[in-house]
Amino acid sequence: MLLSAFGTALEDGASLRLVYQPRIDLGSRRCVGAEALLRWNDPTLGDVSPAEFIPIVERTTLAKPTTAFVLDTALRQLAAWQACGVSLPLSINISATNLDEDGLVAAIAAALDAHNVAPDMLEVEVTESAMMENSAQSLARLEALAATGVRVAIDDFGTGHSSLAYLQTLPASVVKIDKSFVDPLDTDDARSRTVIATMISLSKKLGFRVVAEGVETVGAVDTLTRMACDEAQGYVFARPLEAQDVLPWIARFNGDDQMPPLPHREAA
Repeated sequence: MLLSAFGTALEDGASLRLVYQPRIDLGSRRCVGAEALLRWNDPTLGDVSPAEFIPIVERTTLAKPTTAFVLDTALRQLAAWQACGVSLPLSINISATNLDEDGLVAAIAAALDAHNVAPDMLEVEVTESAMMENSAQSLARLEALAATGVRVAIDDFGTGHSSLAYLQTLPASVVKIDKSFVDPLDTDDARSRTVIATMISLSKKLGFRVVAEGVETVGAVDTLTRMACDEAQGYVFARPLEAQDVLPWIARFNGDDQMPPLPHREAA
């Protein structure tokens, strides 16, 4: 039922939209980018959680048109912000199914040209597990993508099974540490703190820029800053924003030396 309804949503486009979660440089405390996230409000089902539909969609033939929708929408929005004088790099997520597509790199390059967006304004996030499903082919696709100037990020870092030797071969410039490693920073779990500190240190020594995901408290921000983590995103800064709210939020955030107040955390 979900797949059928989502296929219809892709065709009409009316019930799908992107929201954008800011990424914050922990050194300057300025917004330096955002992640584009897909949202679905079905006329019958209502708001459908991405955790429900994305794992299903990305294992089917709908993965390709879904990524095409996200890419086109994100680049159109990025171009609109550039027309307003704001250059905000955006990241999008792709799946293991996308990495199997022969025309993936050409499609991304064509979309960048169509929207007149420079390749280095786009970052593509791929999970460790997705890269490991067909490691040789995935590596070749990502190398070709990186050669165009598009940035590659390893998403959910630490939750996959890739080896350090494999990590060194990836044409990625960013690792995004999964929320599951960030959450214990507000506890007295010394081992968890050691784990994430080691992940940050090792990633930086390997030449990656490190982004912590799912950061929800000021205490976690302070700890990550002391650990020399480069960037963070999460509710402590902002929930994913509607497109029209992004530039006003950035203007307020970057124009104020104080961190915005911790937003109310909704029940799961």
